[in-house]
Amino acid sequence: MRVALTTVVAVLAVLAEPVLGVTQPLTGKTVTTSKNGLDGSAIVDGASLPGSTSVAIFNDNSDNQILTGADNPWVQIDFGEGKQATIGDVDVYGNLENQLTPFSCMMAMLVSQASGLDYVAYQAARGNNAEVLAVCGRGMTAGVVTDNPNTGVIVGVSDSPCTNAGCLTLAGNGDPVEDDTTACTGQSGAKRLILPTDVGYHDGAGGPPPGEGKFTVNCGNKAGRYLYVQLVGLQRQLWVGEIKAVYEAAPAAPAPETPTPAPEPETSAPAPAASCTAGTQYVSNNVCVACPSESTSEGTDATFCTCSVNRYAKKSGNTWTCEPCKTGQTKAATAIPSTDGSGGETASACSAATSCEANQYLTEDADSGKNYCEACPEGSTSSDGSSRTCTCGGTQYFDDDECKACPSTSTCPSPPCSALTE
Repeated sequence: MRVALTTVVAVLAVLAEPVLGVTQPLTGKTVTTSKNGLDGSAIVDGASLPGSTSVAIFNDNSDNQILTGADNPWVQIDFGEGKQATIGDVDVYGNLENQLTPFSCMMAMLVSQASGLDYVAYQAARGNNAEVLAVCGRGMTAGVVTDNPNTGVIVGVSDSPCTNAGCLTLAGNGDPVEDDTTACTGQSGAKRLILPTDVGYHDGAGGPPPGEGKFTVNCGNKAGRYLYVQLVGLQRQLWVGEIKAVYEAAPAAPAPETPTPAPEPETSAPAPAASCTAGTQYVSNNVCVACPSESTSEGTDATFCTCSVNRYAKKSGNTWTCEPCKTGQTKAATAIPSTDGSGGETASACSAATSCEANQYLTEDADSGKNYCEACPEGSTSSDGSSRTCTCGGTQYFDDDECKACPSTSTCPSPPCSALTE
């Protein structure tokens, strides 16, 4: 009898280990998010049926933050110190709580308010699942998804934890940089998922939503301590119900042994690390350096500053500046390295304007080839936010970028004024 019990216990121990090739819940793993202090344990509680608890990762839970969302929000699963998981397919479930259209929240993985697609019809009333409706929208009427820097979701595997700047380095168009090795691929083969079919919709934005409320990416047996899900861009709403994976965990491979170097000659002790002014300085070569105008740093030991939104990081020689995007253009915040390494952005890193305010018109920037908003000349008006022209008043004509009054002895049925009359 003792032998039989020992056998049963051994079998159960084997079954408890993750098996590569079988999708497993990630119960017991540590969850952190871009929203400090948020309890994300529901994401790895193994519950993926409709009605299961889900986690909203915004700036905060107040109603006024539902529309504004958060910039580049993320959730990260930690397999543990000294461990590494080999990961195949990953299933990401959207909001599993009460919804009018089951699992329509998957569309929130793609589109943001900053994209201009306006997929969210915000409900001003409180209660009645207003937050669920506001964040998830309706997948059947979500509109057409475009390749916009504020669009899409990236799932990846890394040995480095996510930071305030995100889980990976992004190019100006929102895609992972070319040398990124962490991002997994969707059904289309893309690393940044921007198509409805990549998040489970069968026939695009107008097709039926995913039946189980999930989408699947292929991580190709990447190995790392952390598994992450990050939305790309500004004003994003990340709501996750559960994450499961095909994985196999093992101790991390030991670092290769290196020869013991010869002892260095004795030198004086290094100077203590600089303690700089949080928000306005960063540490470079153990010296506090002022952040460029329109950028901020985090903490007294920060090693970089971050340009505010709608500005791009320009480098001239060894000097960094935060240059403004042109009127109407948008851009996510950009970290400025504190080293003299290569890098820097140009005006083309800003996203093109799609709509202008009253008495402005859309025009193309000759340097970047992207639209921006230009003020109409004094005395003229534009017809709407997408107008590319301005119109002078009925008794004026347009000349040399100005609206000029017609002479008193002339008529002006349409610009320019007609010939003088007796």
